[in-house]
Amino acid sequence: MKHKNISETINTISSDRLNSYRNYFNLTSNEECLGLYLWNDALSASFFKLISIFEVALRNTIHRELSRQFEANRQQGHAFDNDWYEYLIAQNHLQGKTLELIRKVTHLRSKRRQVAKKPIPTPGKVIAAQSFGFWSSLITNTSGNITVDWQSVLSNGLKGHFAMHSTYWSQDAIDDLLNRLSEVNELRNRIAHHEPIWKFTEIKHHKKNIVIYPAASTPEESMQRMRTLNDRICRFLGWISEDRKNDYLESHYKAHFDWLTSLEALNVYKSFSHSNALTPTQAKRQFNSIVKSSKVHEIIGKRGIVTILPGVI
Repeated sequence: MKHKNISETINTISSDRLNSYRNYFNLTSNEECLGLYLWNDALSASFFKLISIFEVALRNTIHRELSRQFEANRQQGHAFDNDWYEYLIAQNHLQGKTLELIRKVTHLRSKRRQVAKKPIPTPGKVIAAQSFGFWSSLITNTSGNITVDWQSVLSNGLKGHFAMHSTYWSQDAIDDLLNRLSEVNELRNRIAHHEPIWKFTEIKHHKKNIVIYPAASTPEESMQRMRTLNDRICRFLGWISEDRKNDYLESHYKAHFDWLTSLEALNVYKSFSHSNALTPTQAKRQFNSIVKSSKVHEIIGKRGIVTILPGVI
């Protein structure tokens, strides 16, 4: 980044937002604050990849198991992909926001009333349109009645879980699962709203109000909390699919995340504005040293600028 652009960039982001970085990480200049702001962006993108993998796996697993459970009541689809949600709506088990999210896909509003779309959206389209929070609400709103057998859904869907029998999934176990989902959803929302994800307030059980993790108060504690949260999501993903978990653990996404949550990465991003500018020819000649370097390099060519960060390539 050119030095003359830094002031304008800081004004665009706002000094108030950057001051939170200054105070927490003991920074001494606007350039360092900007560097760690960009670090937070990179960390958010890295974390979001894992959340995306987990979200798709969770959604498809619950949809498959509920489709199987309510196959006899389906109006559309087949044994593992049907409109189970229509049966639950007919039984008055999906109400409020959960019902509204379904009807937003299946119906149109016409003169203050809802009219079913024609053709009817396929179950796959309805399910794919649901937000991450939909699944937590669905479990919360239906785990107290006998219509949905969540013991079977979770036992069959979470094959990698340590539970040996479906009876493990008591209401307390389901509440613990919901607490994990809430933790992931909160992180997802913070990323979506461009918030500093290194800010960790204390985490409490969503029903028992017991502190599970205290608030982080140092950069080292923040990075440890991020690594712990990554591990917890990976473990949850493994309950759904051990293969998807291993794919992630062996990917460059995980390697990049591990580097981003290191003190080395913090120091690199603190000096982000002081990158080494190279032409494409210079970069080609120095490629081996660039890969081994702990500094930021910018390759400036006719078609634009490519930034190379340690731990990324």
